[in-house]
Amino acid sequence: MEYNQNQCSHCNESISSEDVFCPNCGYPENGDQKEKDKFEYRIELRKNVLNDAKKKLKNVKILLWVLAAINLVLGIIFLMQDLTFYDGIGLIISAIVFSACVFWVNKQPLTGILAAFIFWLLLQLSVVFTDPALLLNGIILKLVFIGIFVKGISSAKDYNEYSQKLQTINARN
Repeated sequence: MEYNQNQCSHCNESISSEDVFCPNCGYPENGDQKEKDKFEYRIELRKNVLNDAKKKLKNVKILLWVLAAINLVLGIIFLMQDLTFYDGIGLIISAIVFSACVFWVNKQPLTGILAAFIFWLLLQLSVVFTDPALLLNGIILKLVFIGIFVKGISSAKDYNEYSQKLQTINARN
């Protein structure tokens, strides 16, 4: 039995005239308009989720830049004081780490955010071990930071998943 070959109008791959869906991209080439509309809707939905994830990732990057700037400024101030010189070095190193995490978030969002969040948590724990009374200092701000990190982690997962799905569809084109 020989099948006629057609071309998918979405990805230009050869498909059999018997196929309802393109085996390459899943487009319902020989389906009805409702199936075609559903396919396009799913792509738009993925793009919307991806754009939302990008916005939330931007918030995490802003937070990391703010943390880097605060640590840098405090580090410079501490370096100017003889008694807190080593604290100043530590703060400048923290600023470098937070800055590096921003670039890491650009390359690998989930890994970069997790690294930054763990580093931030370790810094918070080191302060608490030094003086447990400092745990409650700035608690509202700490909770806001945790919320931004958690939303960023969730968004990074969405970003990875949906960008991969869209790349798969686009790669087939």
